[in-house]
Amino acid sequence: MPAALDAEGAAPLELPAGARIADVLDRFQIPHPEAYVILLDGRHATPGAALTDGAELAIFPAIVGG
Repeated sequence: MPAALDAEGAAPLELPAGARIADVLDRFQIPHPEAYVILLDGRHATPGAALTDGAELAIFPAIVGG
């Protein structure tokens, strides 16, 4: 995970032009199936979605409970 997180648990990332969500998952060694819910700017997205400058990405694992 990023070294410096803000109060909301977020951190900016520098990515090359044309980067996709899959590139972020790979950078942090998150297996794609473990990224159960992916939100890009508040909307559901897939690992193949392209990222734009200033985009907000949230990745959540599956939650188990009862």
